[in-house]
Amino acid sequence: MKKIALVSSLKSTATANYFLKAFQDLGCLVFVISDVPHPLANVVVSGAVDLPEILKKNHFQPDLALFIEGGTMQLFPQGLEKMSCMTAWYGIDTHMDYAKHLRIAHLFDVTFIAQQEYVAKLVADGIPQVFWLPLAFEPSLHPAGNLERIYDIGYVGSDNAQMHPVRHRILKNLSNHFSKMWKGMTSPQEMGVIYAQSKLVFNKSVNNDLNMRYFEAMGAGAVLMTDPIQNNGVEQLFDGGKHFLRYDSESDALELAKTVLADPERLQQIGQQARDEVLAKHTYLHRVKTLLEILPNYRKLDKPSLENYFPVYMALGMSVDALAIVSKVLRSNPKGRREKLVNLTLAIAIDMILLPARLITGLYQRLRSR
Repeated sequence: MKKIALVSSLKSTATANYFLKAFQDLGCLVFVISDVPHPLANVVVSGAVDLPEILKKNHFQPDLALFIEGGTMQLFPQGLEKMSCMTAWYGIDTHMDYAKHLRIAHLFDVTFIAQQEYVAKLVADGIPQVFWLPLAFEPSLHPAGNLERIYDIGYVGSDNAQMHPVRHRILKNLSNHFSKMWKGMTSPQEMGVIYAQSKLVFNKSVNNDLNMRYFEAMGAGAVLMTDPIQNNGVEQLFDGGKHFLRYDSESDALELAKTVLADPERLQQIGQQARDEVLAKHTYLHRVKTLLEILPNYRKLDKPSLENYFPVYMALGMSVDALAIVSKVLRSNPKGRREKLVNLTLAIAIDMILLPARLITGLYQRLRSR
């Protein structure tokens, strides 16, 4: 039985929820640390958490310590340099902030990322053990039975005109021509129902990303209509025309929708082929099996230094934890009596600044854990 220490913010929309379920389905024993209350969370704590200390207090010795990006992005493991087991993390949004992910990757033995195009770049930038692990489909989100496909087009996601102007324009154009269309934000469970009731699911990728909508739409048996993404692995997973349909411009999206909706037999065929492919190869159970098969082929790397945490915490907006790292670094191995005195004075000054923030954080965590 594999023993996994999982550190991740388990908001309802977080990908880590699906990994946790898959680990448990495989019979793994998972110790869960989250900053969001969750039925399966063993510890609820926020900020930079001393992972070895928490595991020691709870008498849990893992085979793997795994951090998964997502949720509030205000939870991160500390003390990775003290872990005797393998440490790994899963980065989802490398296409949104590559510099942040590069900093995070320096702290772990193995890096898994959802966007294939950044694997070679991370290796070139000094991260030796990087593996592509695409996002996937969670079958439990799909409702039981065959629902009537009452929507011509379904779309769950942001339609913010300022953030996503092209996406907004295409969605507006589609909604002007198709009255039976669902678009907006909702829960993962409701999304599963909407996609199961949709003939087409619209997608407009951000920065060339292979996003969750690929897998969610196909897994629901809907026909995904998406813009092209280049050199990011989609062609290694799916066949265009067989598993999904591609539009090349804003006007092309409308014409594609009109054409394919006029051909119910083609819709049914592509949707079924896509669903079969996803269920056979691209669920989170498949991803966790792959992760566990890969890790034994990697080695533990040199221990990260305390200094490596500082840029990570700054990138995550965890300024209090970043200052705490500065204090620890100042106290560690100063050269000479004068430097030791100066460093200690600075460290004490930083600790005094941090004291009110720590008191407030501690009170907040106690209130949340009730």
